[in-house]
Amino acid sequence: MQQSRFLQASSLADRTPPTGLRPVRVHAEHYVEAVNVEPHCHVDLGQLLAPTHGVIRVTTEDNQWLVPPGRALLVPPGVVHAVHSPKEGRLRAVLIAPEMCRDFLSTCRVIALTILLQELIDAVARYPADYSIPSPASRMVVVVLDQIALAHSEPLGVSRPSDARLRRVTDALMAFPADSRSLSEWQDVAGASSRTLARLFEVETGMSFSHYRRQVQMQAAVGMLASGMPVGEIAHALAYSTASAFAFAFRKTFGCPPSRFRDQVEWSNCRAV
Repeated sequence: MQQSRFLQASSLADRTPPTGLRPVRVHAEHYVEAVNVEPHCHVDLGQLLAPTHGVIRVTTEDNQWLVPPGRALLVPPGVVHAVHSPKEGRLRAVLIAPEMCRDFLSTCRVIALTILLQELIDAVARYPADYSIPSPASRMVVVVLDQIALAHSEPLGVSRPSDARLRRVTDALMAFPADSRSLSEWQDVAGASSRTLARLFEVETGMSFSHYRRQVQMQAAVGMLASGMPVGEIAHALAYSTASAFAFAFRKTFGCPPSRFRDQVEWSNCRAV
């Protein structure tokens, strides 16, 4: 798919990059249809990508994240990443001067956005690029950086292994998370024995095959919940025997039931309207 059209919801001034003096800029993007942003990097910028409507999938060489409203992905300077939005969406991009990233932005991670942080980001988005220093705007930017650094990380990422044999399995699971084949049934696909695959999963992902598959399923579930799909239908789509079995796995991963997670996403969507 080619990169689709998108509308900029912010002024040209909002495209001014951050500097050491004014280290944070916020701009908004409105994707009017599905979009694929090809792999790229921002050598001189850190980023916080925060959907306000719809979900985004961000892929790097060694990880994939699905980010719904109420969460955001932190991307350090220089990290090559691709962005996919499956349908119309809205996004806040917080651009951060590289010298401000050293203490808290050494690796990609998804964070939970508190109500305070969401309101701060919205407020900074309304300031002009040349806001006065010192001023309420400059002081608010300091608080934004503090809140990002303190934000709680969430397990919304799935690692992408480097071993080609293992990558055949993990890419297939990401494409079809409901695949219930055992590790021995993946041998012909991978071109490696089940014993070798089990070892590779532990070495390259730090988890067992069954744990990895559950992480892939939970990432898919987040996207389904964000789209409004009922919990029972999600359980069926991901090949869980019952809705309660799916809810148990979801709670074990995220620390809350899927219904509460969906309520949080819906609140963030409503707030952004």
